Amino acid sequence: MTVLVAGGSGFIGSHLVRELLKKGERVVIFDLAPNTKLIGDIVGQVKIVRGDATNLVDILHAVKENAVRDVYHLIALLADVSQEKPFLAFKVNTESTLNFLEAARILSLRRIVLASSVAVYDPKATVPVSESSPLRPNSVYGETKVSSEFYGMYYHKLFGVDFRALRFTTIYGLGKSGGSTGICSMLIEKSALGQPVEVDAVDAVTDWLYIKDAVRSLMLAREVDSPKERIYNIGAGTYSVLEVVKMVKKVIPDASFRLKSKKIFPWPPSYDWSKAHDELGYAPLFGIEEGIKDFIEEVKKKR
Repeated sequence: MTVLVAGGSGFIGSHLVRELLKKGERVVIFDLAPNTKLIGDIVGQVKIVRGDATNLVDILHAVKENAVRDVYHLIALLADVSQEKPFLAFKVNTESTLNFLEAARILSLRRIVLASSVAVYDPKATVPVSESSPLRPNSVYGETKVSSEFYGMYYHKLFGVDFRALRFTTIYGLGKSGGSTGICSMLIEKSALGQPVEVDAVDAVTDWLYIKDAVRSLMLAREVDSPKERIYNIGAGTYSVLEVVKMVKKVIPDASFRLKSKKIFPWPPSYDWSKAHDELGYAPLFGIEEGIKDFIEEVKKKR
């Protein structure tokens, strides 16, 4: 059985593909412009298909020609780009989801798992935010995720497509750069490399999810049969950026930070992921301190 990872050469995808390979899975990476920078060590173990997720025909060819049964849909424009280019964000983030769902219907795929986001929630929602909280995003990116989830549930109810979605909090880890949460990874990675870091959101508070826990949740979401719910919060623990800076300093005492308070994150700071625990068996294996230490070790290994 083949697993297709749409966006498999990106940040989350590259980590997910490695884990799938460890499990002995046959993996196809589907990307418009595959970049092997993050998958250079495993590029010979996967098949890379160049295709446009906004083109249903490209998806149908990739799925049928490679005997794909399951799909991980990780393709999306980042939040800041989505805000600047809303029409393109709709095509890349939402229309692509609809295309994969249609491919799942036509070719009777077994399962499709979408990487969603807590950006779907009202920034002023009561915390900890549960999946039943109102969906009132204040960003184009968040709205594209709401639409994607809607179409996923629509296809599930009407056509029986086995759809699941994970609403990720702020993911940090090796390979993350750019976007509205890029600083959360860069302040750790640059410190591990001995580089000074300018932090412009020192007072911002968010739920920090280590990439290895995010990938584990993706694996679990695909494995569980007939879940009661199909959309889950996935988080790990809430901390301010300043708290994380202090933890990094404990591990790397000579780390250099220039701290500013220019912005806060436009989403709620904490979440309830008990449904993912109860139905998927998810629980974070990396607390923030463990995640920081592991991240630093990963940076040193890469270097």
